[in-house]
Amino acid sequence: MNVCFVTPEYFPISGGTGAYVYYLSRSLQKLGHNVHVVARHSEDSEDVVDGVDVHYRKGVGNAVTKYWRFARSASKKIEELNKKIGFDVIHANLPLVPSFAIPKNSAKTLVCAVHSTWKGEAIVTRRDNPKNLNPNEKMMLRFNFMLRSYEKKLMKRSDALIAVSKYTVDELTELYGINEEKIHVIYNGVDINKFKPRTNRAELRREFGLEEETKIVLFVGRLYHRKGLEILLRSIPPVLQEFKDVKFAISGTGFKKKEESLRKLAKKLEIEDSVSFLGYVPDEKLPYLYSASDIFVLPAIYENFPFAILEAQATGLPVISTKVGGIPEFLVDNENGFVIDPGDSTQLTQRVLALLQNPKLAKKMGDRGRKLIEEKLSWRLITGQVIDLYHKLLEAA
Repeated sequence: MNVCFVTPEYFPISGGTGAYVYYLSRSLQKLGHNVHVVARHSEDSEDVVDGVDVHYRKGVGNAVTKYWRFARSASKKIEELNKKIGFDVIHANLPLVPSFAIPKNSAKTLVCAVHSTWKGEAIVTRRDNPKNLNPNEKMMLRFNFMLRSYEKKLMKRSDALIAVSKYTVDELTELYGINEEKIHVIYNGVDINKFKPRTNRAELRREFGLEEETKIVLFVGRLYHRKGLEILLRSIPPVLQEFKDVKFAISGTGFKKKEESLRKLAKKLEIEDSVSFLGYVPDEKLPYLYSASDIFVLPAIYENFPFAILEAQATGLPVISTKVGGIPEFLVDNENGFVIDPGDSTQLTQRVLALLQNPKLAKKMGDRGRKLIEEKLSWRLITGQVIDLYHKLLEAA
């Protein structure tokens, strides 16, 4: 098949959508399909990434205009490529790709993967204190109606929608009125050969500047309010009262003011010596950061199907996260981790202490998480489900 992915994020990976397209496109290419990716970048350029033809289109500006500009140039590139190649499938990625990015009749079938929705994000973001919002979130709220209109147009044009969780199905049917027959749940996957348990923990910890004998509690994600980082920091003082030999490592970037506010909160709570802000860790080093850690936490306020939890589980880490979005669909409380109420720092403290004080329980949960990923969520299995959907749609075209 000739397949074209359209995405604002790709390589180097900058978020969940980027990870999704990077791993899925690579998996398809390895199976012999002709795969192209049209992705946003700071400049127009052409590249081959792991055998996949990547066409970077320029998109710069603020949170809205950079995607608009990318969409305009992406549309022209897709039209040009389709005339040369003849695409069987266009695989777009919502919510960051507006409808005008995909020319009409540019492939035999059009599929959209829905990673989250503009309306779902707005509902949750409006509950936040406006002081906690970054410029992207404020811009998203300001232009939400317009963003949703282009998002819904592409949903309606699509022959099928891939929902990354059952929770996403509910958002699509309840918030957008999409017919459930059009929606197919295909979860995100993990490269189980890349994200796996490793034994050289001392060496890995030195690489990241982490103490060899200290327990490491890890967070990976963008420094956005919806990730629950303030909750994480507020959960730490009671942990330190009970368990001194522990460090909390925070990997990710955000707007400068957000990191500054988190550092100020850590100082106010008198925990700055126990919190390490690692900044952006490149995708090729992420597997080693997980392996250097003992526990993974994501106290999210809003998520659909976060890659970070899957990667942590694939590495054999016990996970603590929240009852939001699709997280409870693959994180089972007291089985492969703990599921807590969003916004509850006391529960988070209790669960972190439970794992620190009971290494056998932590290992058992980590082993169960790895088994779940191997059996249900490896990219080999997920790619097979995507190919089956492609064939079904092409047969009906």
